[in-house]
Amino acid sequence: MGFCLWGAMSLEAETAQPLDASAERARIAQQRTEQEAIFALAEVACYRRFAVSDCLRDARKSRRIALDELRRQEIVLNDEERRLKASQAVQRIQNNISQQAPAGAVQ
Repeated sequence: MGFCLWGAMSLEAETAQPLDASAERARIAQQRTEQEAIFALAEVACYRRFAVSDCLRDARKSRRIALDELRRQEIVLNDEERRLKASQAVQRIQNNISQQAPAGAVQ
């Protein structure tokens, strides 16, 4: 009985994680789109100024910093998903082994 309860809790955790990951990916994509829009507006503003090169360099630097942070968040999310999948694979293997052990002991 304890096994069934643990399995149900494990299943809940497995199904909750992908929803969080997809929401997080959507948030990152949205922020990336916003940063690109901000850069496009900054670029237009730069071309209206006298010192275009300095302005563009600053705008590109700001965009790069923002996009690098979003990429870092995406990498962390990917790492967490890999860890979760590896943990689930180990758990499945352990479950298979534990189910096979009693059958082997009977024979």
